[in-house]
Amino acid sequence: MALQLLGFGLLIAIFCGSGVYWMETARLDTFVEHLSEEQARDLILSSNKGTGGPDMNASGEDFVFNEILAPDGRVIRSFQQRDLPNAVQERLRNLLRSKTDQHVNFIHDVRQYMFLSFKDARSGMRFSGLFRVGDELSKRLTDQIIGSVLAAVGIVLGTTFILIPVIGRLERQVIYHARDATDANIDALATLGGAIAKRDSDTDAHNYRVTMYVLRLAEALDLDRDAICHLIRGAFLHDVGKIAIPDAILRKPGRLTDDEFAVMKSHVQHGLDIVSHSRWLAPAAEVIAGHHEKYDGSGYPYGLAGEQIPLAARLFAVADVFDALTSARPYKPALPLAEAKQILSIERGHHFDPFILDRFLSLADELHATFNTGDEHLIRKDFLSELAHYFFIRQI
Repeated sequence: MALQLLGFGLLIAIFCGSGVYWMETARLDTFVEHLSEEQARDLILSSNKGTGGPDMNASGEDFVFNEILAPDGRVIRSFQQRDLPNAVQERLRNLLRSKTDQHVNFIHDVRQYMFLSFKDARSGMRFSGLFRVGDELSKRLTDQIIGSVLAAVGIVLGTTFILIPVIGRLERQVIYHARDATDANIDALATLGGAIAKRDSDTDAHNYRVTMYVLRLAEALDLDRDAICHLIRGAFLHDVGKIAIPDAILRKPGRLTDDEFAVMKSHVQHGLDIVSHSRWLAPAAEVIAGHHEKYDGSGYPYGLAGEQIPLAARLFAVADVFDALTSARPYKPALPLAEAKQILSIERGHHFDPFILDRFLSLADELHATFNTGDEHLIRKDFLSELAHYFFIRQI
């Protein structure tokens, strides 16, 4: 962060320095213009009086060329310094061809020149002159520009160095409070998901396992961080709507009647209602709404098929059924890994997206060995470690 602020400060300093340089150059250019115009009007006034004017060029400064024309075009005064460089004389001849008002600056051999041509409103005379900025004046003007630019750059950089520790401290506070908020959201996620899992099976290990399964699957498919974060929320809260289902139906050991199954299916809508009240939990909706859909369109609640089903829901459906088959429930024992994989394979293209299923089956042996150990404390530790990685929360 400090390097970013310093870089930003340098950019601002360059921008401000350039702006000050431009403004100072314009201001000093105006000063030189007024100075030269003042001397030009003195020459016109002297010509009007017939005095011929003072010798303005003895020091090699001021007007190295000047010409005053009467209203009828007669030359009243004309002077040109003899040692003018050839390139300057050529530039002067080109400028004199135009009889319009002009104000042209140019530099030759590090010397600044200003060509003026204007018609005096009072006398009607036209003055044309080439004003050369002398060494002393040029040095003074240059020093003013450099001083102003350095002052502006110094102020910006000084302010930046003062602000770096202040902004750094504020950033750390923001990160601390943001992580506190994330911790609180994760606590809500784990508490809410764990509560319904315990109602369903006396343990929330299912939520941890199925989340780890789908997380590893998502990583194998190179999903981005945001998609995985949304998937974790959905995986842990996929059955949160079951909190509204009566125990007589939720924990019934036998087959549900049609009416009971209709009640059970309503847990999807209940789940969507629950997460809709939290912006942080809302991304779980894709998994909640779609994890009972089937690839061939025979699922519920909407009968979606193929890629109409959100990717997160298609991923989760495989992981959820795999864990349901390979873990014990109050109403059934766990199936052997080989049998569970065979059942999944049969549903290829019917219940499950074929591509996703094939990728999951290539991981199934390792996932089962790692996470289906019966050690709930260990899998919870793995789960919290992944949360820390993806959500940047503090591990306690």
